[in-house]
Amino acid sequence: MVFISLLLPKGRGKEVVDYLKKLKAPQGIKIHDAYLTLGHYDGVIVFEAPDAKTALNFTMDTGCSTDYAIETLSAIPAEEL
Repeated sequence: MVFISLLLPKGRGKEVVDYLKKLKAPQGIKIHDAYLTLGHYDGVIVFEAPDAKTALNFTMDTGCSTDYAIETLSAIPAEEL
């Protein structure tokens, strides 16, 4: 399953930059890309997890590590439809 996590700022943008530069995939997660963004969200992580529970654990760890709110979406590649 593919997921997209959007990192919503809570006031300290430098933290997400540092976090995304050092981001390593924990067991069960494959990170496809991590981006810094301009606008409402400060960062985006595109990753793959075997199930929603594994994805949830990863995003909860990310939120605690950065003190950012995380909004995670499941994604279906267009070619699979």
